This record gives sequence, C-alpha cells and structure tokens, in this order.
Amino acid sequence: MRARLGTVVVALSVAGSASAAPRSEDRPADPPADSGEDRDLALIPGDLAAAPARAAVATAGSVHSRLYADDALTMAARRDVAVGFPPPPPYDRQNRTSLDAQVTWKASSELSFVLSDRVDLIEQEGVALWSRQAVRNALREAYVSWEPTARTYLEAGRLNVRAGAALGFNPTDFLRASTLVGQASLDPSVLRLNRLGTVMLRAQRIWDGGSASAVYAPRLVTPSAIGGAAIGIDPRIDATNAAHRGLAEVSSNLGELSAQLLVYLEPGRSKLGVNLTRPVGQSVIAYAEWAGGVEQSLIARAIDHGRKTGTLPMDAAAPISSDPSRAFRSDAAVGAAWTIATAVTLNAEYHLHQGGLSRADWDRWFAAGRATPALGGELWYIRGYANDQLEPVTRHEIFVRADWPKAFVDHLELTGFAFTSLADGSTLSQITASYYLSAAWTAALSLRANLGTARSERGSFPQAASGIAELVRYL
Repeated sequence: MRARLGTVVVALSVAGSASAAPRSEDRPADPPADSGEDRDLALIPGDLAAAPARAAVATAGSVHSRLYADDALTMAARRDVAVGFPPPPPYDRQNRTSLDAQVTWKASSELSFVLSDRVDLIEQEGVALWSRQAVRNALREAYVSWEPTARTYLEAGRLNVRAGAALGFNPTDFLRASTLVGQASLDPSVLRLNRLGTVMLRAQRIWDGGSASAVYAPRLVTPSAIGGAAIGIDPRIDATNAAHRGLAEVSSNLGELSAQLLVYLEPGRSKLGVNLTRPVGQSVIAYAEWAGGVEQSLIARAIDHGRKTGTLPMDAAAPISSDPSRAFRSDAAVGAAWTIATAVTLNAEYHLHQGGLSRADWDRWFAAGRATPALGGELWYIRGYANDQLEPVTRHEIFVRADWPKAFVDHLELTGFAFTSLADGSTLSQITASYYLSAAWTAALSLRANLGTARSERGSFPQAASGIAELVRYL
C-alpha cells in the first residue's frame, strides 16, 4: 500500500493542481497565426465548435497528419512540508522526450479513421532508461467515424468528448476523470486537450445553429488504483472505462446566447449540466457552467475509491472525519473573457466545488498530519484523487489567465495564469513565454510557483517552484 500511495502523491506533486501549457496539446502553440478564431471557438459550448474541424479532411483517400518531436526539461525546487509525503519523494529533475502523432485517414466520403498517440521517453533520478517505467505511451484517440448522411455521425472507439465553456474548471466535462497525460505545463488548456479518450459509442447530429449527441461508454474493466501517467504501452482502459456511463447533450444558439444542456448517467453519480455563453459588447464574452447531482463529498469518494482499489486499507479508519452520506451537490464556473485591442485576452473565473474541502476540512487535514505523521500518505491520497479526477480540492477558488500573442515582437507569445484558494489565499501561478523560431521550431520557457504559508493548500506542496524549458520540432 505504501508504494501505491507514493506513486499517487508524486504524480500529484508533479501536476501541482487539481484543476489544471503552452496553449495546445502539451506543446507550444503552432507557429504564429491569428488565434482569435480559436479563442472564439473555445467559448462555444460542446460540439458546435467542432463542426468546422470536420471539413479539415474532405477528399476521399486523403490523409491529414500532424507530427512533432518535443523535449521538455523540468527543474524543481523542493521545501519542507507540514504533512510529510510517503516515499518516493517528487523528482528534482526530469527530461521528457516525446514523439506525437495525430492522423486522420478519409477512407471514403463517409468513413474516416482517427489516431492520436504520443510516446514519451522519461529520464529522471530513480528511473533507469532501460526500464519499463522510462517509456510511456498515451493512446489519446483511436476511432472510426461514419457519416451516413450529411452532418450525422456515428463513431466507435477511443475518443475525446469535451464539454464546458470555462477555462480553469469544467463542471460539465463529465468524461474528464482519470484522463491525465504527463504535461510540460499546468495551463488547464493543455490538460483539456491533451488527455486520454474514453472507449465509447457516439451518435451525433449537427445542424445550423445547434447539435445533439448521445454517448455510451461501457464498463470494460474493474476500477484501477490512481497513479498519474501510464507506464509502458498500457492504454489505461482501466482508468477510463471502469463504469457504465452515458451522456446526452443538446446545444443551440438562441440569438446571441449559446446554450447547452447535458444529462450524465453513471451508477451512483448521475448529473445534470448547463453551459451558457453570451457576448457582452464588442470585446467581452461572458460564460457560465453548472453541474449538479447526488454524490458523496470529495473526501468520502476518495477514501471509498482507495479502499475499492486496495490502495487504502479496508479496515482502517478514515484519515480525517467526513460525512459519508450522499447529498445533492453543485459545481459551477462563472467568468468572462475580455479581449483588449484585439491583442491580449484576459479570463477571470469563480469556481465552486461544493463537495470540496472547506476551511474546517483543511484545518482537520493539517491537524491530522501533525498529530499522526504516519497518516501522511492517506492524507495526500485525498488530494491525489482530486487531481486524478481533474477537480479542485478546495470548495471556492478564483482563476485568472492572460494570453498575449505577438507580445513586443511578432514571434513571441506570453501566457500566464493563477489559481487562488479562497479558503487560505494560497496560489498556484505560472507564466510561459513561447518563441516561434521558424515554421518548424518553437522554444518555450515556463516558470511556476506554489505560493502560500506552510499550512495552506498551495504552500504545503513539496515543490515550491519549478522551471520548464521546452523545444518542439514540427515534422
């Protein structure tokens, strides 16, 4: 059990945030282009934003591919923590070399095959280059898409279905759990795009001003212990298909208001969701999303999952007290995007995670760790579980983000964000500078820090700060 807990908390320490790169798919953004259209599409609920992308490969027999190599070196500074980690400790240095491929083959006018995959070679202390732990493969998508009639799609395989209008936390992104892929950045834009898909069947219909879809994701295996990144070539089906799940959604444009209604079905944890997006004037887009359903608190769900997967002992008491009962709980993200002089885009959001830790819960978390150091692994497991589920640990937080393409010079882009807990004021912050050396090369530097007192959410992380240097070669 101790080894498994160590894996969980190291993955959490590396991630640094339960809700959280360069802008797209764990790499700096593509060479300079007008990103305004991408930002606007990102604010359209659901699959309405995906409709233009369907036309990317229109000719029967054609192949559309994107291939790039990526090297990211991370250096981290550690500090003493109020609640100790179980071994092994988080790394001080890691180098990840990746080969990333995304291929779409249009076999006929109605039939397409899609593959999205990334292979990583990891070099860090304690991991031998010839070992299975050094090679990781992330099979993000592998599915077939059939268009029997115009703008009607039937799809089967492993694919990503995303939902939500916000950037920092997406309550309606119901299929996000256990999809994390190792990243060079904690910007939530990357965690949303570069992640594992789910094996499913999907039917979708798109029409002018709206869309509807239905998804069924079967249970294929029993739930697995959480552990961050895949090891070897394991596709991690046990992470994404450990329960029977269904999702139905309808999206529509109602004048200037874009709306999406979602119904999510899972045994013991079904939910309703709503996304709303509306322009306010010429430069502001306001958005809100809400999801609600009957479920346990984050602490109770984490402990139950740990016991079911053998990570936490079945007969031991919970590390901190928590009401195990189920109740109706809401999650919400409300915010706006403001584009200044068509150059800089600012996002500001408030996040509510009603099942997350309150100020009193945090006090009990730190008190338990101080009174009984042996509980450190179990206490950190709760936070590792939240990170695996891609949901905040804290009940209330603020998120801000700024993106400045062509900053000072044409080929430089600056991006920064911060998550601030309203329980204790601690903050996770990151700033990234991406420089487009040519059409084939991009270099990026990211600096991030966990700021706060030793007895705060962010200040209790063992990694106080880190820097990531990244070089991308488009092939």
